[in-house]
Amino acid sequence: MTRKIVVVGWGLAAHRLVTGLLAADTDVDVIVYAGEGGTAHDRSALPGTLTGAGAGLPTPSDPRLTLHAGVRAVAVDRMHRFVHGSDHWVQPYDTLVLATGANAMLPPIKGLRTDDGQDLLPGVHSSHSAADFQRLAEAASAATHAVVIGGSTIGLDVAAALRTMRAADPLHVELVDQMPAAPEITSADAYLTLRRTGVIAYQDCRVRALTAGRGGGLEGVVLADGHRLACDLAVIACGTAPNTALAWTSGLAVARGIVVDDTLRSVSDPHIHALGACAEHRRSLSGRRETVLAQADVLAARLSGVDPYRTYFSGLRSGAQLALSS
Repeated sequence: MTRKIVVVGWGLAAHRLVTGLLAADTDVDVIVYAGEGGTAHDRSALPGTLTGAGAGLPTPSDPRLTLHAGVRAVAVDRMHRFVHGSDHWVQPYDTLVLATGANAMLPPIKGLRTDDGQDLLPGVHSSHSAADFQRLAEAASAATHAVVIGGSTIGLDVAAALRTMRAADPLHVELVDQMPAAPEITSADAYLTLRRTGVIAYQDCRVRALTAGRGGGLEGVVLADGHRLACDLAVIACGTAPNTALAWTSGLAVARGIVVDDTLRSVSDPHIHALGACAEHRRSLSGRRETVLAQADVLAARLSGVDPYRTYFSGLRSGAQLALSS
């Protein structure tokens, strides 16, 4: 009997899982809800798209795969095992996998949004999705002075890419650490490397406010010490928070992330799993690339039957996540 495995999300975690399931040549139908579009992306590689690099992942060509591009999963009926899509289609499932990833965090900075609070101030850009980076590339092509707010790895990568994307007419780029709350430590060497590209980097510093010009667009940023930086482009790179909205409304256990056991199964429902940046395993969150890939490999092995007893253990040995087979 063909099993229906529904996957919500189409990022690195979902792509690796689906690829593993299809490679196992098992009797499954895999249905993916890809709310951001039909191409999966490795988010860690998105800053490179500013300089022409690719971040898209190849879509598997397999008749067992159904990809709902641009369709979001809006509700889960756990009792009857149905997923309701934004296209009003109701999809039954035997197993549901939530790979909803994380949402970009927007810091509480005065002037970040328009007066009605609905949109970011013109000239301010997020740096999370492929669409974000497409808009950022267009804006950066005409900008003269950019400020990157956030000293995470993504923030440093964005700053370096902005500096190098216009070889003939380099963009003036400054980065403000903003002391991210994420459990990520950016090394002094990383800042030194960034400064060698010509980026001015401020560490242990915060942006207090954004200021708008007469036309309503971004004019500059004000640091906590009152120092002002003129700019016509600002990029927010202040980390992410697990996207747990669908799990929460479905009645699953959610702490900081979707709570899963060592098999990456929800502690609330044996038919639902979660992995990647949205999952919380042993009170730990991680959206690191190696963690995401390890979790996807474990879940693919379990759900395909290749290794149904394989478990995941988030042991921090040399900073790595470990996948163990029992």
